[in-house]
Amino acid sequence: MDRIELGIGKLLVTTLAAQGFELNRKWGSFVRKQPYGFDAVVIVNQGTSSGEYFKIAVYGHIHHDRIEVPWNTLGFVHGEEEQQQTWTLMWQRRRNAPLWKVFPATMQADMAVVAREIEVLLPEDLLPFFKRYANLDEIENLANVRPLVEYEQYSIGGPLDHRAMRSLLLAKAVYPGRYASVREAFVTSELKTLFPRAKCMELLARVDEMKI
Repeated sequence: MDRIELGIGKLLVTTLAAQGFELNRKWGSFVRKQPYGFDAVVIVNQGTSSGEYFKIAVYGHIHHDRIEVPWNTLGFVHGEEEQQQTWTLMWQRRRNAPLWKVFPATMQADMAVVAREIEVLLPEDLLPFFKRYANLDEIENLANVRPLVEYEQYSIGGPLDHRAMRSLLLAKAVYPGRYASVREAFVTSELKTLFPRAKCMELLARVDEMKI
């Protein structure tokens, strides 16, 4: 965490602790352990393009071990520590939400404003997100009713192959009857993947054989 992320985080320690979240400096997030894995609140300083201010964002992460353990055998993320932090579903604010800005000249005051905004978001958006998607059925439904669709506020993964392999594992775990349609959507998609096509087909064959 950089000094702005940490500064905002310190202002939120008490509020988030009341909901069971603890600051994990190594991960750079507030983490709440769950029987299925963990929930996380992540504050990110996205830097500056104008040179005038720093843009701040907040994300909600839900990690379901049942999905992430097999997903992390596929080689998308390297390192044991990094693999422990992957998320099954991510929440973010809408694109048209007001920007959160921290100016160097008014840094402390601006960080306090952002912290208060996150305190408002917590009961309105973040806690309902964590509650709903603690249920793996809900994540699978979001991911696979419309296979491989990207949403404004939710993400199953970035590159198509990230998203597809996680969606396939969700189908296997929750709704095997949808597996074939998700598989077909991936095989026939023309969207860019992180790995070359041949590698993606190798990964697909591995997922086909997995038992979740």
